[in-house]
Amino acid sequence: MVKMTISQDAINFLRNRGYDKHEIILIVDGGGGDYSIEGGSCNIGMDYSLISLDTMKHDSRYSVKIENNADFEIYTSDYDLAFLGDNLVLDIHDTTLRLRNDSGILTGAVKIAKASFLAEQAKKGIINQKNC
Repeated sequence: MVKMTISQDAINFLRNRGYDKHEIILIVDGGGGDYSIEGGSCNIGMDYSLISLDTMKHDSRYSVKIENNADFEIYTSDYDLAFLGDNLVLDIHDTTLRLRNDSGILTGAVKIAKASFLAEQAKKGIINQKNC
């Protein structure tokens, strides 16, 4: 079972933005896939994103539940698990979300977005531009 501890500051940050109202997926943002915000294959393992599925109930491609102390519905994929490691911690450091695990900091700048926003930006051709 994958577990994540979320600091109270991070819980408040996500709740204030409505991320507690819908299922969330945690992805390694490698510049591909429907929920990629940015990056490219050269960034794989460096960029992580939390995506609120505000346009659907569940995406079956993300079926691994991440247990957490905030009772958020957070899921990831088997693929993403290879990058996430054990004992995830999501907190806030210097006003940004930080994700770490037993081996250290995965990223000091977790990106967040709502699926509806990403779909709208993709229609405009904005999201398709990757940096590598």
